[in-house]
Amino acid sequence: MTSALLVPLALQGLAMLVDEAWFHRRRGLPRWERIGHPLDTLTIALCLGWLLVAPRDTALPVYLGLAMFSTLFVTKDEPVHARLCGAGEHWLHAILFVLHPIVLAAFALLWWTEHTQILAGQLAVTLAFCGYQVIYWNFVRGEAKPVNNAWYADLGPRWYEAEDTPIALLRAESRHRNPWIADQITGVLGAAPQRVLDLGCGAGFLSNFLATRGHHVTGIDTTAENLAVAAAYDRTSSVRYEVGDACALPFPDASFDVVCAMDLLEHVEQPARLVGEVRRVLRPGGLFLFHTFNRTWQADLIVIKGVELFVKNTPEHLHVKRLFITPDELRQMLDDRDLDTVTVLGSRPRFRWPLWRMLLTGKVGNDFAFTFTPSTKLGFTGIARRRVTLPTSSSTTGI
Repeated sequence: MTSALLVPLALQGLAMLVDEAWFHRRRGLPRWERIGHPLDTLTIALCLGWLLVAPRDTALPVYLGLAMFSTLFVTKDEPVHARLCGAGEHWLHAILFVLHPIVLAAFALLWWTEHTQILAGQLAVTLAFCGYQVIYWNFVRGEAKPVNNAWYADLGPRWYEAEDTPIALLRAESRHRNPWIADQITGVLGAAPQRVLDLGCGAGFLSNFLATRGHHVTGIDTTAENLAVAAAYDRTSSVRYEVGDACALPFPDASFDVVCAMDLLEHVEQPARLVGEVRRVLRPGGLFLFHTFNRTWQADLIVIKGVELFVKNTPEHLHVKRLFITPDELRQMLDDRDLDTVTVLGSRPRFRWPLWRMLLTGKVGNDFAFTFTPSTKLGFTGIARRRVTLPTSSSTTGI
């Protein structure tokens, strides 16, 4: 009997360990969760403490009220989870919500069978875990650092001219990817001009290039200063530039043939929401082209620390590792939103003299180049296509 009652406790402990060690540490916790999670743990400690000190003849009615409160209280973070959590973390939370009342019932049965030593041990573990949550998340780790998106607004013409800034790396990436993107659009959708939406377009490296290929391009960015530079360098004077949020697009459903998000997913807190907006504004059969960075130690070493160390004028938190996305995570986001991954290619700098010169001088010359590679350890470029859902046919037979 006692062994059976310990099973839900072990399952809950394992699920909480995975939630804490994998999901929480991967995405970081906003202020509300850093306060709310220790309070969740305290509600369990309160239940255990009551069973250990309450008179036996009145313990259960009060315990039932405390257990019901705890079971409801732990769901309070769901508005936060709905915005920040992926499918895997949602699934784990569902398991924890199911286990929570079962574990509290097991505590009551252990108390009824007078196994108070187990309850005392569990209380000690619970209070220790609560202390860890308070100290680690509020004093050691603290709030997740935001990515520095404001830095781009003051670049002005340096977007297109400067070599002593990491924006020169972005130009080099664009020189590498833009022709490939244009070829993919033509190869899949044909030679006719397409309606293209460039999310987080910055100063228009991709938007202006695709416009020269005859496409009808809309570029959207949160920063008006970036869009002013983009428009000034638009040789076709045809690109429509608008201030807007890629996670809440001001466009009707299925209004674009192609949506691009180059070096954007790692700059937003809710990439799944962005992908959902992509799916909404993309017509069935349309293409989603993306580039982002992988959450690996190699990317942390090279994309973040290497750039900060070797490229002049790199600001703090230009990239933060917690916002990097693995290829598998992005594939799942896409699949959940009716977007089928077609191609994923790795990318890296080319090992030529311009790379070594950058390491020596801190400047990124216009001959600096990137190349595709089978490895996605640093960053990856890909294509997904929105599924075409065939209408269901129905027939009526008269007798």
